[in-house]
Amino acid sequence: MNKQEAIIAMQEGKKVTHRYFSTDEWMTMKAGMIVLEDGVICPPEEFWQWRTDPCWDSEYELFNE
Repeated sequence: MNKQEAIIAMQEGKKVTHRYFSTDEWMTMKAGMIVLEDGVICPPEEFWQWRTDPCWDSEYELFNE
C-alpha cells in the first residue's frame, strides 16, 4: 500500500509495517499520534520529517502478528 493508505489503516487502529522495517517492527496511530512497537509515541509530523525520500511513499503492508 502507499503512504496515504498506510496512514488511513493506522488511523483505523491497524498495525502497519514497511519494507525497510525489521520483521518485528510496526506502527499504528492512537489519538492522532504515531505509536511504534517499542512504545515510542510521536506526532506524525516528527515521524515523517525524517522519511521524505520517495522510498517511503510506498511498500507498506499490514503487520502480521
